[in-house]
Amino acid sequence: MQTSKRGACTEATLSGRVDYDGQLNTTSMAQEIEALQVKLDAATDEGEQRALEEDVTGKILWLCWCGICAEADDLLPKVVDYVLREGDTNGILAMCSAMRSIVYADPGDDRAHLRRIMHDAGAGTSKYQLLLAARAVEEARWSNTNRGTTTIDYHGTSPSEGSQTPKVTSAV
Repeated sequence: MQTSKRGACTEATLSGRVDYDGQLNTTSMAQEIEALQVKLDAATDEGEQRALEEDVTGKILWLCWCGICAEADDLLPKVVDYVLREGDTNGILAMCSAMRSIVYADPGDDRAHLRRIMHDAGAGTSKYQLLLAARAVEEARWSNTNRGTTTIDYHGTSPSEGSQTPKVTSAV
């Protein structure tokens, strides 16, 4: 049985299956992680630090997940071939029995959070880029609040300095 280039190793989650990237360029991914780490080390804003930490952690988890799945995809055909050739199913039956007896704990918030940031990395979603984009939108929204509004300029006078006629301008 031939596996696809994408890979067959998947994880069952509440949202469905998650395929791994069988063609992941590990060198490129390591360089991305290093670049994010440099940004993280230089960041002073707490929000940026948190977003960069999630991006770095997610990429590391995704890289590990893809490596584990690639190894499983590589090894599984060899195991099946051995069992079919040798007719020895005792090991597989023992593994099945052991797997059935596993009691899976309900994933807590920590594991669910790590799974989410790993999936975000796999989907190419960057929390840092989302944060920067949201900040840019917010900044643009606030910078546009003066457009089309009337402002009154008192030329720096206070009520105790006498009365001057205020200058009324319309911002466009």
